[in-house]
Amino acid sequence: MVLIALTALLLGSATLMRSTESATMIVANTTFKDAAVRAGELGTNAGFTAIQALVSEDANQAPWYYATTQPVDAAGMPSTVAWGGVASTAMGNYQVQWVAERLCIAPLPVTDVFGQCQVSQTQQAGSSRGGYGIPIQNDPIKYYRITTRITGPKGTEQFVQSLVSR
Repeated sequence: MVLIALTALLLGSATLMRSTESATMIVANTTFKDAAVRAGELGTNAGFTAIQALVSEDANQAPWYYATTQPVDAAGMPSTVAWGGVASTAMGNYQVQWVAERLCIAPLPVTDVFGQCQVSQTQQAGSSRGGYGIPIQNDPIKYYRITTRITGPKGTEQFVQSLVSR
């Protein structure tokens, strides 16, 4: 009887040890992915800064800027990007790469911003003096998609996409 009880205790402790090990691995993997997403903010910020400094929106600047929207794969990531040629920045144990796309369709140069690009436009009220209440149209705000790829320890690979405007 004692032998049966000891065997049951041994099996129970082995099962508990195994489930604890599995839980630790799950938490570690989640931590790596969360840290990768936080590192991705570096790429998004760098992409936003580069977009604000663009001189010509209608010219591709390989390998980081595409003047038109790129085709995407099943996961929604640009399928034409050759990540091996994109510059990377180290952030701790992670390597951060990013590319930016203007959300416009071809052909280039873009001649019809409203027909070819994803934009928003706001109106300001005109003067109310002397019947000049005609609303004033602001310049269109163009949208860009920044895709950031983060690679890190233990085979961690994470993608972050952000929409920014200019």
